[in-house]
Amino acid sequence: MRKAFVITLVILLCAGGISLAAWRIADNGDDGQERATGEEDGTFQSDLESTTAPDGAISGGEESGDDVGVSSLEGTAEGQSGEDLSYTSPDQRYVSEIQRHQNFFKALAEGEISRLDVTSTDYQPVGDPNTSYVYFTVATDSGSSDGTFVMKYEGGLWRIAAVNQLQGDLGGGTNYMVPDSFEDDLAREIRQLQEFLTKVAEGRLAYMTVNTVNRVGECEVVLSGVVVSKGGRTEPAEMRLRKDYGLWHITDIQCL
Repeated sequence: MRKAFVITLVILLCAGGISLAAWRIADNGDDGQERATGEEDGTFQSDLESTTAPDGAISGGEESGDDVGVSSLEGTAEGQSGEDLSYTSPDQRYVSEIQRHQNFFKALAEGEISRLDVTSTDYQPVGDPNTSYVYFTVATDSGSSDGTFVMKYEGGLWRIAAVNQLQGDLGGGTNYMVPDSFEDDLAREIRQLQEFLTKVAEGRLAYMTVNTVNRVGECEVVLSGVVVSKGGRTEPAEMRLRKDYGLWHITDIQCL
């Protein structure tokens, strides 16, 4: 009887030890995951002028699920930010494009850009029929800066694939990791913005101004101003921007 009791006690202790060890491993894994997937503040100023083709867009991550944050930030020093160049999946192309040039959209949302003048447009140049290069100058609180919208036409839709040449605080972006579903959100917004984006790509925009900035909430802004076409037509307009997962993006443009 005593021998059976000892054997039973040993089995219970071993089982308890295994459960406790498994709980500790799972607990440590969750803690490490939370630290790895947290958002990191910061910007980077890479030369992106050669990165215009949509199929070669650098992505913020190609895995899905909880492993994304851990893989993408592996080997990154604490407090630093920069796009992980090892990921090239087109599944997060729109996210990557908005990340690379986030500082421009952030400045727009915060009302730092008061006017954008289109100086010239190279619409569907020879040998590159699915691209439009829109050259512009922006007026900011600290002066002016020249830039280029590299617009791509794919699947019947125009989009801003790159914002090049901007200097200082207007250039560069972030590497915030976001859910895969955000790619679908951006794709839907591109469809909604087609009327305006097509006019810009075709060189029909002369300039646009921002007269007032209305902060609807901490993560949403409505810019009010005017849009002027190359033909001289002036229309009151509103641009709505929203910040999701630390990223500003244009959700709607209405000419009133």
